[in-house]
Amino acid sequence: MTCTMNDIWQRRTEIDRARSKKMQELMAEYDKTVYYPAKNALIEECGKIGHRGGKYHDNGFGWSWFYCGSCGGRYDITGPNGEKND
Repeated sequence: MTCTMNDIWQRRTEIDRARSKKMQELMAEYDKTVYYPAKNALIEECGKIGHRGGKYHDNGFGWSWFYCGSCGGRYDITGPNGEKND
C-alpha cells in the first residue's frame, strides 16, 4: 500500500487533534481556577491605568476592537451600530 501526502496530512491532523483535546482536558480545571481569574485580574488592572495601543481587529460582523500591547486584553470595543461594549 502506498502512502500519499493526503494520508500523511490526515494522520498528522488526527494526532494533533488528539493531543489538543488531551491538553484541554488536563488543563481545564487549572484554567478555570487559576489561569482565567489571574488573566482577567491583570486585564482589569491594566485597564485602570490605561491600555497601551496595540493591534486593531475587525471580526467581519461589524464588531471591532484593539488588543492592548501590554496585557493582551481587548478595549475600545465597537458594535455594528456604533455601540460601545467595554
